[in-house]
Amino acid sequence: MPPDMRRALEHAEDAQLAPYAARAAHARRRHALDDDGRAFDYRTAFQRDRDRIVYSRAFRRLRLKAVAGSMPGYEDHRRNRLSHGLEVAQVARTVARALRLNEDLTEAVALGHDLGSPPFGPAGERALDDALSGRLDGRGGLGLGDLGGFRRGRQGLRVVDVLEKRYDHPGLNLTDDVREGILKCGWPEPSAEPGVEGVRAGLAPGFEVQAVALADRIATALGDLDDALETAVVTVEQVERLRPVAELRRKLGSRWRPRAGRFMKAAAIHRGLTHLLVTGAFLHGAKTLAAWARRHGVESSARFREVRDDAVRGDEIALSEAGARLLAELEWFLESRVHRGRDAERADGRARRVLLGLLAAYHSDPGLVEDHVLLRFKEVAGRPFLRDVPRLEVEAEIARYYRPDPRFARSLADHVAAMTDPYAIAEHARLMDSGAIPIPSVEQLRREETER
Repeated sequence: MPPDMRRALEHAEDAQLAPYAARAAHARRRHALDDDGRAFDYRTAFQRDRDRIVYSRAFRRLRLKAVAGSMPGYEDHRRNRLSHGLEVAQVARTVARALRLNEDLTEAVALGHDLGSPPFGPAGERALDDALSGRLDGRGGLGLGDLGGFRRGRQGLRVVDVLEKRYDHPGLNLTDDVREGILKCGWPEPSAEPGVEGVRAGLAPGFEVQAVALADRIATALGDLDDALETAVVTVEQVERLRPVAELRRKLGSRWRPRAGRFMKAAAIHRGLTHLLVTGAFLHGAKTLAAWARRHGVESSARFREVRDDAVRGDEIALSEAGARLLAELEWFLESRVHRGRDAERADGRARRVLLGLLAAYHSDPGLVEDHVLLRFKEVAGRPFLRDVPRLEVEAEIARYYRPDPRFARSLADHVAAMTDPYAIAEHARLMDSGAIPIPSVEQLRREETER
């Protein structure tokens, strides 16, 4: 390999990508890179980011985090956060390639977009947000007011900036483009982060990030539908009545196999809807981006960088109106028939009890938490390591410096959010057995359900 391979790859980007695509040559990091003894560099900045994400501990833990509900310790076929991320990356790369966007940036953001996901999917995110927003104060909450809440994108940025530890500096030292993509992939999630270096606060995400966000919606809906069919939560007959599937059957014509078995039909539906929606995404995106480039006079990468902040709205990579209606109908069906059934509600309630119970127990008695959490708080707050405090002084130390400090609460949230589903369930059971977490009464559970 030639020593200037990285530069050759960057020159290839200039030749192949659209003028409104991101360029790795312009990427910036917060810390200087260590060459680690390499004779030459054979990756672009975004390719390096992709690899750093894949080798992170947070990425590996995604295999035991559920997309929704909870993920048992062993699961044969059901999707998890890791397989979901791979599906998002596959769809997003396809869209990016068709639109001549930067595939490496797209892939890195797609693989990292769920690094901040807590256990139990959206139910876990809602529980932690309730605890850290102050909404539960006076009802078993931390009593510290609004600590900023909890959002998957913000937590993902904390993971790659602070919590991962593989180098002499905190975090993975990703490029600002990838960091911003991880934060804004859930757009229009609030994105004003004035204290975050390198993130364009309050501005719309770039086109590569938009491709990932749309791919996330498509992969989530189609994955949930496929899992629901495979586990017989819904029937093929119910799904066949949906307008997106009726449209698919119309396009397939005689190639649709009405007498095929459930699994074969489920595979055909997943395959066909993927093609339908992904094709719609890049066909509509190509028209929109061409019109956008003409309107703003973007004929070069330099011109794009001049106008990007003011000209990009955040909705350029999207489905057509007809495609958006098909996807929305599918999402509505999943919400009403899959995510709101009795079993789903029970799983969400369990997720809430587990995560809020863990957070409350650790906040009440920090001695229950693992050493690395206490050591991180020691670094942040400058207090002695709790295990080194004399026994007779521990309670006073906790009451004065731990429970009132929002930084300790955030450290606990970091710890709980990083857990896998099986670990969170096992830890909750262990603390319940020890009496650290009281077993809720039937009346309490009913009251919680009414309040929700």
